[in-house]
Amino acid sequence: MEHAKALPAVDHLLTWSLKRTLPPVPRYLAATLLVALAAAIRVLLITNLLPWLIFMPVVLLIGLTMGKRTGFYAVVLSAVLAAVTIARPGASLWLTGPQWIASALFIIIAASQVIVAAELRASFVRARQLVAEREEANARLVEKEEQSQLLNHELGHRLKNLLTIVQAIVSQTVRQSPDLATAGEALAFRLAAFGRAADVLTASSWETADIHALAHAALAPHDSIETRFHLSGPVIYFQSQVALALALAFHELATNAIKYGALSNDSGRVDLKWSIEPGPNPAEPRFCLTWQELGGPAVQPPAHRGFGSLMIERSLRSYFRGQTLMSFEAEGLVFRIDAPLAGAQASDGA
Repeated sequence: MEHAKALPAVDHLLTWSLKRTLPPVPRYLAATLLVALAAAIRVLLITNLLPWLIFMPVVLLIGLTMGKRTGFYAVVLSAVLAAVTIARPGASLWLTGPQWIASALFIIIAASQVIVAAELRASFVRARQLVAEREEANARLVEKEEQSQLLNHELGHRLKNLLTIVQAIVSQTVRQSPDLATAGEALAFRLAAFGRAADVLTASSWETADIHALAHAALAPHDSIETRFHLSGPVIYFQSQVALALALAFHELATNAIKYGALSNDSGRVDLKWSIEPGPNPAEPRFCLTWQELGGPAVQPPAHRGFGSLMIERSLRSYFRGQTLMSFEAEGLVFRIDAPLAGAQASDGA
């Protein structure tokens, strides 16, 4: 099947006319000048040919470049100027009978030319619109494909990170547990905490998570969260890996408090507070968090460091790129984070 191709000159002419559309008055003035030029050529150079022949291409050109109404105006003006060039002073009706007939035929044929030219112009405009829409659709398709590839890459990266965290949890839990039953129980609780943190991130398309939501998700399984936990601090959002590590840290701290600390009796409590503090450089604020247990039994440093305390200090120190400190004070365990806010990969959610 052959594909018709427009002549380059016609294509360029139509493109030029569409880009430089004239207002009505200049458009009709330009048409008048073109028809007048054709009439002058007719009088000066083409005296022996049909008087209407020279106007045909001019009318066609005006119809193509200026539209239907201007084309009809050019037809009437051409007929008048052609009649002026052939009028006989002695004729009773200015033109002879055959000349009137020829003028009428010229108007009909030239008007048909204008209609066809105007339709060609409209078709060219529609074709340009279709091409522009196709290019826009192709650009959107390419953009969506790029976004899809980016999302797939990001999903693979996040899945790899999640598997790495889960592998570390499983490995360290098994290594630190005296038997498989204990390991299974501890692992179930840790993976459940991990899953709750993942739910918080899923709500925000795995972009960020608010520390309030993370703390409540990690501490919600404990029925005493409303009475024995006191949470305070501004809205701060953390990126996914930091959020997961922080949620697991809350879980480990709460588990330790239930087994050995302030939550192991009926009167102890936990104060969890965080803030954004000015740093040495005013342009670099710091994130400060304190987990403080109060009212629990006497605290003594453990004989050996378990998975929980190691995970809390090492992972959070790595993710927050700041200082973490766990101290066993007389009133109860205290855990602190002091890190650059930017290093914590966080942004103020206010």
